[in-house]
This record gives sequence, C-alpha cells and structure tokens, in this order.
Amino acid sequence: MKYYLSIVFGLFIISISNSQTTVLSQKWIDSIQKNFGFNKINTKKFEQLDFSKILSNRLALENDPLSTYVGCFGPKYRRIDFHFKVKKKNNKYLLTGKSKLGNNIRPIKGEMKLKIMLYREQQLIPDKIKDTLYIAFFDCVMKEPGDRNGDGIYQGIFTLVFYIENGKIMLFKSDSGDWPTFTNTFVGVWKRYNSNVKRKVIFSFHVAGLYERLPFCDDFYSQDENYDEASFMKEKYLKYGWKEYYDKIISGSYDKDYWWK
Repeated sequence: MKYYLSIVFGLFIISISNSQTTVLSQKWIDSIQKNFGFNKINTKKFEQLDFSKILSNRLALENDPLSTYVGCFGPKYRRIDFHFKVKKKNNKYLLTGKSKLGNNIRPIKGEMKLKIMLYREQQLIPDKIKDTLYIAFFDCVMKEPGDRNGDGIYQGIFTLVFYIENGKIMLFKSDSGDWPTFTNTFVGVWKRYNSNVKRKVIFSFHVAGLYERLPFCDDFYSQDENYDEASFMKEKYLKYGWKEYYDKIISGSYDKDYWWK
C-alpha cells in the first residue's frame, strides 16, 4: 500500500516562554488534537499491540545508529542525543539506554505508558483509498542514576505516528522515500535532582529537512523563506554541539556514530 503525506506537523511552529515549560507536554497534545482533525479512540483497543520496537526504532538492524534520537536541550538549544531499547511488560514499556549532552554520557532507565490515542480517517492520493492514521501519546519518564552531581530526570510525552498493515504497526512515512514529516517525538523537560533547575527537552530522529522542525524550538531555526537544508539552523547555535551534525547534513549524509557503545 502506498502512503502519501497528507499532514505537515513539522511546519506547525509553536512558540513558548521559559515560564511555560512545565506544561509543554499538554500543549503539545492539545495542539495536535485541536488543529489537525483527529479524534480520540479508546486506548484499551491497542493494549494487546506491542509498540516496543517502533518506540525505539528497532525495525531494521540491531544497534543501527540511525535508531538514535537527537534534539535540543535548554534555552541555548544544546544538542542532546539518546539511544535506548524498549521492552513491553504488562501495559508498560520499560526503557534502558544512554543520553549524551556534550561530552557527558549518562545511563538512563525509565518507562512509558500509553496515555491517549488519536485517529483520523484520511484519503490517500492518488490511490483514492481511505485509511486510518493513528497518533499515540505515551507518558514518558527517563531517569539518570543520581550518583553524580547534576543528574536528573526527564519527564514528558513521547509521540508515535503509525498505521496498521496486515496486523503490524508501521511508522507513517511518505511513499517517495523522504524522511517522515512527523514521527517519533519527545516533548518535555529535564529536572535536576538536587535543585529546581528545569530545562526544555525536545528530540526526534532528525532536526533538519524541509518538514522536520522540532516543535517549541522556533528560535533554533532560520526563518529563510526559501527554507532548505542549507538554512535550517541558525549559525549562533552551531557551537552548542551542532557543527558536525550541520556539516553532515549539508554534505548530504545523515550518518550518526556509535557514541553509546
């Protein structure tokens, strides 16, 4: 079955002040539910499905570096990377992996639990077939060990966009082979254990490409009306871990390394 992009979440840019970061997750859910014609569906209908591989993007090769996530941390949009495995246990998903912020690599453990499920019947072009697109929101908690000063906890919403084909969960993507306009995305905050310091954290598979802008990160991106890969990121943020990533994108390479090993 061919799937053509009919939604462009990546271009739905939301600005938010620092004082509002504690409600990021709910704003994210509301923005999708209110603006894109989706309806709620009972989550119990999906409890028998196993989302573990699609949550950690382990649908191809084990330890594939493309399975890692990358995003922005804090007001300077520092680069942060994640690599994790997810395993289903009862109706929860247990998470283990690592995060990387600058040179600081920390183990993480946590869990996800299905919170809200949305659906939309849509017309697929040019096939003229109706099919169902699903968006799942998971409550997500990821904890650093706490044995180092500066460790903390990530809390937010992990979002999944998928369809079901022959009883299997499939990531939603375009038939053209382009990167999905909207895919696995975390929206939330990190809070330090030993203080009240909080930082906005947004991550997905990529942060660049025509429709791949992270939500709540408006200032991170160039406002060039001829938006393309060469202008996706403001130069002032390159020094916060983005220079190598930027160079690879400009050269046409999306390669990631094996930093978590």
